[in-house]
Amino acid sequence: MPAHHFKRPLLLLLLGSVLAACQSTGAARFDRLLLDDAIPGGYAVEAADIDGDGLRDIVALATNPAQFVWYRNPGWEKYTISSTARGNIATAPQDVDGDGDIDLVLASEFSLSDSTGGGLVQWFENPGNPREQQQWQAHDIDRLPTAHRVRWADVQGDSREELIVLPIIGVGATAPEYAGGAQMRAYAIPAEPRGHWPWVIIDRALEMAHGLEVVDWNDDGREDLLTASFSGVELFQLGFDGLFVSRIRLGEGKPGVRPATGSSEVAMGRLYGERVLAAVEPWHGNEVVMYRQAGVDGELWSREVIDTQFQGAHALRMADFNNDGNDEILVGYRSAPFGLFALRHLPETGQWAMTSLNASRVAVSGLLVEDFTGDGHLDVVAIGSSTGNVVLFQNEGR
Repeated sequence: MPAHHFKRPLLLLLLGSVLAACQSTGAARFDRLLLDDAIPGGYAVEAADIDGDGLRDIVALATNPAQFVWYRNPGWEKYTISSTARGNIATAPQDVDGDGDIDLVLASEFSLSDSTGGGLVQWFENPGNPREQQQWQAHDIDRLPTAHRVRWADVQGDSREELIVLPIIGVGATAPEYAGGAQMRAYAIPAEPRGHWPWVIIDRALEMAHGLEVVDWNDDGREDLLTASFSGVELFQLGFDGLFVSRIRLGEGKPGVRPATGSSEVAMGRLYGERVLAAVEPWHGNEVVMYRQAGVDGELWSREVIDTQFQGAHALRMADFNNDGNDEILVGYRSAPFGLFALRHLPETGQWAMTSLNASRVAVSGLLVEDFTGDGHLDVVAIGSSTGNVVLFQNEGR
């Protein structure tokens, strides 16, 4: 079998920080730094230069009890953005008002059991002195029940990013079927962002739309969207191939009975020059899956399960942590016994090596990959829900 073919993982489980043993296998080494152990219900993390000093800071949010905060790089002091927002579920940084500093969009008032209410989408205006002013002014954008993912993407290729808002379920959808499509919208920043934001519907058929990633699929400068839902993994491209929205199903997802079906998270990466997709399946599932492109355009990509050991996977990334030109899979679990693992493909055997980063015991609900120190190595930030913590894993190379 050629070396680039993928087999099930050869598990090199290192229960603790990734230490010297990883150096011999070519894996990156990480040092753990606890940033916060007082953020119960932690859900998501993002990176942005909040105070304009040229360093990327960390933004974090918790759903219940609610927190919306940021940590200043490099000392990682904690500052509040808002203490009034409730049910926080997603955030996305952008200079909304064009004044040169970074503002933050927040989706809040989230409840999976209420698909007809909540779903408040706002942007919070950076006061210019965010270390002193710790209650940012909020401006309403819209209400979209169960708004669950917010991203910025240049879907038109005009160098202007639109706000993509994706609810997790459709209006009126209920457990366990969650039938009824969610309305994914794109919002353009208006000339006066403190007023009405115009929007268009990208799609209205996704059910249990848990994953949303922004990618430039065909390297044309126009950003595209990957989704993970009951339908599996799908690609959305605006203004492509003569269509207003082109929707292509790439991965079939995990077959099963709702709600244990489909895909939950998706990430795009490269191995040996080949574009690949990683996914968590089914919804909040236990399978780490790799999709490889089929030989003929239009066919579903081939699906291979590469790990099934843990439960409650809730965060996924693909990135090159050891700078060898190939991406690793980073996956986090929020169900006990918790877990944060990097899966690295071994070309000499075609197997996968797994290393644990979870000495800190993070019930991972959100992940962030960023080079915070500028040393050329990608670091990892994980936020824990039941563990109520934010941990920075600093990449020391290999």
